[in-house]
Amino acid sequence: MNQNDKVITEYYDFDPVTDAFFFKTGAQEQVIFHGRNYIIKKRLSSAELASLKSQPNFVRAASNLYVNVNKITNIDGTTLHFRDEFAYPRTITVSRRILDQIKRRMPSAPDIALPKQ
Repeated sequence: MNQNDKVITEYYDFDPVTDAFFFKTGAQEQVIFHGRNYIIKKRLSSAELASLKSQPNFVRAASNLYVNVNKITNIDGTTLHFRDEFAYPRTITVSRRILDQIKRRMPSAPDIALPKQ
């Protein structure tokens, strides 16, 4: 299997709930998923989008931005860091109020450095 085949397989086997670091919603039911080393744009029906937003691991971070709390590797102040062994770092800055919501929903993990208050 060459590199192109791996990319195509990753695209078709993509599961937003387990693979996406975060996603943004746009016009005409378009959703942009940000993950390890990709950005995938898909159109979802209203029911699919509502189901995705209701997943317990996604928290609304802005009007059109939802973060996957299971994929946060570090929190520095109000900046969320996402990374895994293959990904280049991605970061998102959120408000303190949103940060508190995210912390409550995060699974407790010893490798996540939470900010000192």
